[in-house]
Amino acid sequence: MDQSILDTKIPIRIAFVKTDGTPSIISLWYKQIGDKIYCATKRTAKIVLYLQNNPKCGFEIATDKPPYKGTRGTGHVKIIEHQGQEILKILMKKYLGDKESTLSKYLNSNSETEVAIEISPQNIFNYDYSKRMKGV
Repeated sequence: MDQSILDTKIPIRIAFVKTDGTPSIISLWYKQIGDKIYCATKRTAKIVLYLQNNPKCGFEIATDKPPYKGTRGTGHVKIIEHQGQEILKILMKKYLGDKESTLSKYLNSNSETEVAIEISPQNIFNYDYSKRMKGV
């Protein structure tokens, strides 16, 4: 995966299928650790149910402003109940740094309700439209 994208503080967009068959997308904080991508969310979040029901996903990590560049692909998801707090701390360090804030206090106070989402990428495609978008 494109390291310059992975180091930015943009969210991952995860595509999944709801239990009624409807496709949907969610944005979450993420961190690549080894060859896997990790996110955290509340145990009661509907995304957990949907991914447990159908663990196949699509994902994209991409800039929102020109020139566009990013990484997208497909993967297989595993929900890991006992790693939620650990992954949340890693995500908070990446996105919030060491600075204490209202958000960091809130997340820490509720961290025992978090689960980890582990994505094992199957297919990955990196793209960078910098050359064709020069001057944009």
